[in-house]
Amino acid sequence: MRSRDDQDAWETLHRGTDREEFDSPGRFELSRVTGFSPAIAVPVAPETPEVSVPPAQRAPVSRRIQLRSRVRPYARTGGRTRSDHDLAIEALISTSEKGQKYAGVGSVEHRAICDLCIETRSVAEIAAHLRLPLGVVKILVGDMSDAGLVHIHQTGITLGDRSSREFMERVLQGLRAL
Repeated sequence: MRSRDDQDAWETLHRGTDREEFDSPGRFELSRVTGFSPAIAVPVAPETPEVSVPPAQRAPVSRRIQLRSRVRPYARTGGRTRSDHDLAIEALISTSEKGQKYAGVGSVEHRAICDLCIETRSVAEIAAHLRLPLGVVKILVGDMSDAGLVHIHQTGITLGDRSSREFMERVLQGLRAL
C-alpha cells in the first residue's frame, strides 16, 4: 500500500499537461490524405465531458477498439512491467461509483475499462476485449484501483495456501466420485 506522500507524488506526475490532445493520433484526419488507406486512418473522436453516462447510452466496446491508436502497449503504463497489485488473471473487476462518473479517469484505456466493468469481468476478459497484453491490463487495473475507479474481487485461492490445497483435494475427490 502506498503512503499518502507517494500517492500525492504519483498524482502529480500523472496529472497531465493539458496538451494531451497534441499527442493524440485522433487529432489528425488522415483519410483525406493521399497514400493512406481508410483502414489505417484513425477517425477523429469528439471530446467527451467527464459526466456520468448511463450504460445503455455508452458506445459499444468494439467501436472503441477500432479507434485505438498505434501506441506501444507499455507506453500506456509509463514503461512499467509490473503492478503494485498481485492480480490473478481470473480476478474479477467491477467499476466503482467514482469510475461510473469518470471522476479522475486519466486515459482512454481507463475509460474503456470503466465501461467494460459496469458488468463484472475478469482481468483476462478485459485484456481480450481491449486487445492489450495481460501485463498492461494488470498495471492499468492496479492504477485504477489505487485511484478508486474500480473494485478488485480476488478469488481467494492462492498457490501454496493450505486452503487452496484442501480445495483442490475436494475437487479431485468429486471428480473421482463421478
